Amino acid sequence: MKKLPLLYLFAIIYTVFASSCRQPATTVTTDEEYRRIGDSIIKATFDTLRSALTASMQDEGVQGAVAYCNENAYPITATLASENITIKRVAEKYRNPGNAPDSTDAVQWRVFATAKANGDSLQPALIAGKQIIHYYKPILLQPMCASCHGVTGKDIPLPVVSAIDSLYPNDKAKGFVAGDLRGMWKVSFIQK
Repeated sequence: MKKLPLLYLFAIIYTVFASSCRQPATTVTTDEEYRRIGDSIIKATFDTLRSALTASMQDEGVQGAVAYCNENAYPITATLASENITIKRVAEKYRNPGNAPDSTDAVQWRVFATAKANGDSLQPALIAGKQIIHYYKPILLQPMCASCHGVTGKDIPLPVVSAIDSLYPNDKAKGFVAGDLRGMWKVSFIQK
């Protein structure tokens, strides 16, 4: 029953953004177009993740949402990917090793982390590589996310910590407070 609303949400997102995601990356010619498409994909992906996790928390509590996220976060994140566009979340303190930064990500992570430490605003960035353009946008911890990524025993009840640790034995993604740099979105436009 709870999968039906999620299917409707996917259908809506697909309809709205299919044209942006399906166009070959080579037709994107300006930084502004990369930013616009990247922002659209990130917004739709974040909204989908947030809605799905909120529904899961309401149905099964925070522990159930941890299990739901473990099984569904990657498929939800990949919903708007195409042959020419990939999307992922990257973090230095990751929960899932698949979200660890690569060498290009690490450079941008340091830029965001330094800006945050200096009290500067965090601005999205485009990084051009060989036949690929990456669009990075910071992820700041939202208050509702503290129930899984906050301080153990304060924000995260011990039964939830146990659930996290059993599903993610090498978890590094606890101890954050609202507003912390939690990660970054990475939308990659593959040039052909």
